[in-house]
Amino acid sequence: MSANIQPTASPAPAARMRWPDVAKGLSILGVVLLHVSLAVPEGMDTIAAQVNRILDPLRMPLFFMVSGFFSAKVFGYTFRDLLLRRLWFFLVPYLVWVPIELWFKFREWQMFNDRPMPGAGKYLEHIVEGRNMYWFLYALVIFNIVLWASRKLPWWAGILVGFAPILILPLHADQHMVGKAVLYLPAFLLGAHLRHHIRDFSGAATGLRNLTRGSLLYAAGFTLAAVWAWGNSVADVSLPWPLPGAETVGYADLRLVVNAAVQLLMLPMAVIVAVLLARIPVVSDILCFLGRHTLVIYLGHPIALTVLYHYNMRGVELPIARGSDHPLHETALWVIAGLVISAIGAFALWLVTRVPYLRWSVMPPLLPAARKPAAGTSTRGAATAVATTASATTT
Repeated sequence: MSANIQPTASPAPAARMRWPDVAKGLSILGVVLLHVSLAVPEGMDTIAAQVNRILDPLRMPLFFMVSGFFSAKVFGYTFRDLLLRRLWFFLVPYLVWVPIELWFKFREWQMFNDRPMPGAGKYLEHIVEGRNMYWFLYALVIFNIVLWASRKLPWWAGILVGFAPILILPLHADQHMVGKAVLYLPAFLLGAHLRHHIRDFSGAATGLRNLTRGSLLYAAGFTLAAVWAWGNSVADVSLPWPLPGAETVGYADLRLVVNAAVQLLMLPMAVIVAVLLARIPVVSDILCFLGRHTLVIYLGHPIALTVLYHYNMRGVELPIARGSDHPLHETALWVIAGLVISAIGAFALWLVTRVPYLRWSVMPPLLPAARKPAAGTSTRGAATAVATTASATTT
């Protein structure tokens, strides 16, 4: 008796979630608008800049949470896999484009501030310390290493690691990346360790239960920010510091900790906003497009602003102000011009990715040594990844 063997249908690939792309698009749009607003005289007083300032607690933390969300794969990596299959793609554009962006900025300072062009040591200093426009790539390298190093910890301990930079809080005044780690490492690690919980939350983000939770947490964050602002308006903040590095910590130090707490409280609402925006047809398409081209936008717009805006505007010394009688001197006009210039810079970097070999400076190829399956693809590696992340989910 023969049996008819029916072929097993392959499961359909999971549909790509739109809200993470929307979140990244919203983040990069806010970053560009911030840089343009800072460049144009009185740009920070425009309505667009004020709206962008309101979104500040949502924008960058959401970007790093989404980055952590997609970095959970490193739980199953060896350090070799981490270097070849993850860090490589951040290090190459960082090491190539930071010196280029710095050169154009140093050139501006030489032309208009009479500063001498620095030597190689200055470039190395800015690269090693992350003091440059592309610090987020540097942060992603560090954050992925921390995530990998904490991969065997329980999920709650892995998240607590994100608060370790607070122990060296006083160093942030001299070390740029300490402040960035205080602000964004918790969100990154939370995104990785609570990946499945975040996926479930986003799937029902507009349900009454999650809307209520998100709103209450956002209100708590807003209240904390308001109390902090009020407290600093009536008294100078200074607390004794029990650890090495300083005897006391003041407003500038504690503000980082407060802002980090505010951002974490507001993250659920940030996810809800991204999910809602992902359902608006045209807006969703635009933000998704920006989110999928984050790297070329981030790399291209600062160079374009320096070369096409600062070089020219500082040369002609045009008096720009809000409410100017002359339309060519109006702040809003030059904010729009700055956004157009930023788009030109992003397009130029996109063109670089179309040129063979040059594209590797932005999107390096997978190294031959990394073409073998990663250690994380083994049964043991997969089990480790699942045990570390899935343990954080709730039913």
